[in-house]
Amino acid sequence: MKFKFSNFFGREKNSNQPLTPWEQAQKKRHKKNLKKNKLAKNRMGNKLPKLSKQRNLFLRRRMLINLLFFGCITLISLYFILPISKVKEIKVTGVDQVTQEAIKNVSGIRTNDYMMQVYLRKKESSNLIKKNISEVRNARFILSNRTVNIRIFKETIVGYLLKSDNYYALNSAGNVSTVKHTSPEGNLPVFSNFKNSTETKLLAKQMNKLSSSVLTGISEIHATPDSVNPERIKVYMNDGNEIIATLSTFARKMQYYSQIKAKASGKIRIDFEVGAYSTELK
Repeated sequence: MKFKFSNFFGREKNSNQPLTPWEQAQKKRHKKNLKKNKLAKNRMGNKLPKLSKQRNLFLRRRMLINLLFFGCITLISLYFILPISKVKEIKVTGVDQVTQEAIKNVSGIRTNDYMMQVYLRKKESSNLIKKNISEVRNARFILSNRTVNIRIFKETIVGYLLKSDNYYALNSAGNVSTVKHTSPEGNLPVFSNFKNSTETKLLAKQMNKLSSSVLTGISEIHATPDSVNPERIKVYMNDGNEIIATLSTFARKMQYYSQIKAKASGKIRIDFEVGAYSTELK
């Protein structure tokens, strides 16, 4: 088809006639606009499938995130509603029955507590046990099948402090337990009349320096201070001998006990306050 272009007066110009510069510019601009429109249509046609695909992918991802979120909330809510989430039994191993009950009481854990709550408070519960029960060096928590298992690692006990007819364990650091015993556990000495923490810590320090054979050979140690020696103690041995000594030097002088005992023919009383000498017990 031959191109026709109208002039200002509406007359058609013969295609054989040369175009004016203005008409040539208009024709060139018209072709350029047609080419741009064609390119724009092609681009839009190529982009539409991609945009649709991206939109569908976005919707699917969003739906999946919502499903996961609400699914997790449902499962968590169901878990806390069911009995499986709560403590049914508390077990303590590694110590005697009396100490087991004391540990259960001070741990802060009770039946029907949430297992998740117990798990998050393990460190706090362990610190409470160690603070109040001097027999405990460390406490490990194992949670399984609604049961809280507390495994106890014992602290070194050097003897038992006698107070109002009850016995309280004294550990190697000089800390006194809050657990009451009606009788001392094991073959360990009993301490009487030690009234404050300064004395018990010094006592524990001296006990730590003794050999195991000497420590288990002691039956009782009584604090017997006087105006001359405020650290005076009286020691009763399992073999029937007695010892008078000063608390701060007790462990150092007890290393001579076996030698003095070997020279005696009967029961003796040894005085370690000043030097070391013995007399026969009547």
